[in-house]
Amino acid sequence: MSKKNDQPNVVRIDNFGFEIGRQQRGGISMFGVFLIAFGLLLVAGSLFQAAELGANALFLALGLVLLLVWLRDRSEAALILGVIVTALGVSDLLTGMGALEGQGWGTLFMGIGGLFVALVRASGGKSWGWAVVIGGLLILWGGTEVASANTNLDLNRLAGPLLLILLGLWLVSRRRRLSL
Repeated sequence: MSKKNDQPNVVRIDNFGFEIGRQQRGGISMFGVFLIAFGLLLVAGSLFQAAELGANALFLALGLVLLLVWLRDRSEAALILGVIVTALGVSDLLTGMGALEGQGWGTLFMGIGGLFVALVRASGGKSWGWAVVIGGLLILWGGTEVASANTNLDLNRLAGPLLLILLGLWLVSRRRRLSL
């Protein structure tokens, strides 16, 4: 090994981009600082109600930043991750503030986000089938949990079988279309 190649090549995250180069010695990892601060905020959130709302707001802000990265770069990974983080952040923040009650809101919002991903993919000329199926199933699952929590009906016992039936119907209809 020559003296130039004594240090291994590493991937370094630099302004939402990637650069392959030599590992730099010294300095502080900003991602590490973020993880420490975020972890401390989550610990405080489990101990204090106001800090919990702050952690939920930070989580929502992170999701919105990912959606802004998607708008800037048209990265499908940023879109999907941004939708998931934003949906869970909105659900947790609204539940923490008392605007929403009961279970299932995060799942319901993720399903709505799945349908949004399907619309974005369809508008770009890509297949939207998997996003619609996953979004629809999550809406059904979360919707039954929300309905069960806010009414006297016990719909949770029906959600699993309904999800299996719908998934089976989708697979059967998909296979038939492929065999034609």
